[in-house]
Amino acid sequence: MRMLLLVALCLGIAYGLRLYWEYRELHPSTDDAYVQAHVIDIAARVSGPVVAVHVVENDYVEAGQALFEIDPSTFAAAVDSARARYDMAAQDTGASDAEVSVARSTLEERKVTLARARRNLERATTLAASNLIAEAAFDDAQATAAEAEAAVASARADLRRAESEFGARGDQNARVRAAAAALTAAELELSFTRVVAPVSGWISNCDLRGGAMVIAERPQFSIVQDGQWWVEANFKETELSHMRPGQPARITLDMYPDVELNGEVESLGAGSGAVFSLLPPENATGNWVKVTQRFPVRIRLAPRHDDPDNLRPLRVGASATVTVDVEP
Repeated sequence: MRMLLLVALCLGIAYGLRLYWEYRELHPSTDDAYVQAHVIDIAARVSGPVVAVHVVENDYVEAGQALFEIDPSTFAAAVDSARARYDMAAQDTGASDAEVSVARSTLEERKVTLARARRNLERATTLAASNLIAEAAFDDAQATAAEAEAAVASARADLRRAESEFGARGDQNARVRAAAAALTAAELELSFTRVVAPVSGWISNCDLRGGAMVIAERPQFSIVQDGQWWVEANFKETELSHMRPGQPARITLDMYPDVELNGEVESLGAGSGAVFSLLPPENATGNWVKVTQRFPVRIRLAPRHDDPDNLRPLRVGASATVTVDVEP
């Protein structure tokens, strides 16, 4: 009887271990997982002294909210200078337009003179054929017509030169467009003195103070973006054989052990973490030891409904435990 009980106990333990093993095969789990979100570095696009800082560490900001301001006086002066150059270009264009009009009027006037000279030459030619005018008068008529033709050619050349120097009319003129572009650039730089939040989220690593000199494109602090969260879980390569995008996952956080979050597999990493490390392993050195590799798996978190008052917000880098259901 005791032998039967012992055998039954052994069979029960073996069956339980088999069920546990099958469950682990179909529900791989890892505690090498961390909460992630987009972290945006905030930098000014222009350099200058800070005159106002509107946020402090851990503040929540909305997209478009002012973060800090740089002294705008230098950039405002640049805008005034660019606007003056634009006005001067517009004035020069007006003067050039007047020159073109004068040159065109001169050409028309000389065309009229040429037409009169040609008619006089035709009459002189007819009279000279009948010997009714002196030869000197006929020569004078020929010379006057030739001078009128030369004057028309000169006026036409002056008109082409004036039109070439003037270019297109109005806002399409090259000098006006160049001055307008310079004015736009100066106004943009002035607007860049007011730095606003590109996304909604929490301020992090902020120690900026008024009076500090900021350098363009140098990060001053970061914003942890609110709205898109995921967990990066590092699974062993032996646990990935049945894992596919779209499979459901359960996530628990160390900081909120009584909260279980839902998610799904979004993607599987194309390489192990060791491959992208600063010093990747050199397995061809001769001192090779086989180590089971881990691959990052991105778990997209489902929208939360367990914390309507946001008393338990997610935090970047928080440790998590992820279990994926890979049942076919």
